[in-house]
Amino acid sequence: MSFLDLMKQLFQHTAEPGDHPARVKRLRERLSADPNDIEAFTELVEIAQNAEAQHPPADPLTAEHTGTGTAPAVSANLAIWALAEELSGNPSSWYPQLQLAKLSLPADAAGAVRRLHTVADRNPSGQVLAACINILTQAGMPDQALSLGLAHWDPATHGFGAARALIEAALTAGREKDARTYANQYVPYANNAEKRELAALVTPSDAA
Repeated sequence: MSFLDLMKQLFQHTAEPGDHPARVKRLRERLSADPNDIEAFTELVEIAQNAEAQHPPADPLTAEHTGTGTAPAVSANLAIWALAEELSGNPSSWYPQLQLAKLSLPADAAGAVRRLHTVADRNPSGQVLAACINILTQAGMPDQALSLGLAHWDPATHGFGAARALIEAALTAGREKDARTYANQYVPYANNAEKRELAALVTPSDAA
C-alpha cells in the first residue's frame, strides 16, 4: 500500500481531518522536489501518527489491518516505511534509505547494511556516511559500522562528523588503538576545536 493510500485510509476514520489532506499534498510535493527534505518527511510522519491515534491504519507491507490501540511508534513506522519506499527510487535520495535501513535492521540486518552502503557516498561532505555509521553503531553493530565506514571514508574530503562517527564505532567495538589511528588520520584536516574533541575521544578516562 502506498503512502498516499495509507493517508487516505487514515483520514477516512479521522473525526476532524481539518487541513491535513491539503498539508499532506503540499509536503509530498516538497519531497518530490527534494526527497531528502527531512522537515517535510518528519511532518508527514507526525500527521500519520496523530491520525492513527484515532484509527489504526493498514500495514503497507501486508495491507492487513493492525487492530486497535496501536502504539504511536507503530503508526510512525508504517508511515516511514511507505513514504521512504516510495521516495527511495530517486537516485539523489539518501534520507529515505536511512529510514528504511533503520526499520529493516531487526529482521534483515544484511539488507539494511546493503542499503547503507548504497547511499553512503551520496553526500560529498560525509554527512550521510556519518549517519550510516551511527545507525549501525547504535544498533549494536559497531564492527559492521567500522567495515562500512572504512570502505567509504576519506579524511581529506569528509567532514568531522564522519571521522567522529568512525572513531566512536571503533571505541564501541573495543578497538581503542584503531580509534586513535583514525583520529590521527583526521588531525591534518581538523580545526583547533575538532582537534581538542578528537583528543578527548581517544584519551582514556583515567588519563584525562
